[in-house]
Amino acid sequence: MKRLQRDNPESFFVVENDSSKVVGYCVASEKGEFAHLISIGVLSEYRRKGVGVALLKALLAWLSQRPRVKEVWLEAKAGNGAAVKFYERFGFEVVRRIENYYSDGSPALIMRLLMQEPKRESGSG
Repeated sequence: MKRLQRDNPESFFVVENDSSKVVGYCVASEKGEFAHLISIGVLSEYRRKGVGVALLKALLAWLSQRPRVKEVWLEAKAGNGAAVKFYERFGFEVVRRIENYYSDGSPALIMRLLMQEPKRESGSG
């Protein structure tokens, strides 16, 4: 985790509990028009409490301020229906499946989110 934070300091987000213990994190990389959600993790006792939602919202808000970024990509384990539904709630769509992607032989679903163009205020004058 420290390497991810070192290599991607601007796009590394954490949530801490009242004791300043990290209970969740997410990190992305950015290259041109594409961002890649590298990892998101929440301690089991903090799941289903809004931590993952807060992390992904923060990351997507940050990416929306990056004018070059047009798409966000991620991989999700095909058998992890909860994760796939979680990402779909944010607008990610499955675009392809890759067999034997993970070290245990599980397939991955490649998911993509198209970033919306920022709304521009029209001047009246």
